Amino acid sequence: MSILRITVRTFQNEDHANMFLLLGEKIANDDKKIELRFNFKIIQNPTQKNQVSSIWEYENEKHMNEIRSYLSKHNSLPNSLSPKEIVYSGVLKAMS
Repeated sequence: MSILRITVRTFQNEDHANMFLLLGEKIANDDKKIELRFNFKIIQNPTQKNQVSSIWEYENEKHMNEIRSYLSKHNSLPNSLSPKEIVYSGVLKAMS
């Protein structure tokens, strides 16, 4: 049972969005050093550059909790930037 979680963050400015994008690159590099199996994509709105969306796929609820716990312990940046967030989450039902 895969879980998908999509978060749309609207930052106060483009600089804050760029800091968040750097954080995403750090997480991708961390994936090579630890064994949590990150599966995510981060996109930036090309016309509204202060808006960044992340798409995460988790194997199950335990996997999601492990990753979210790791991120909250090692990366406090997203919360300190105070973006406005909209979160969509659900269980994957079909894919091709």
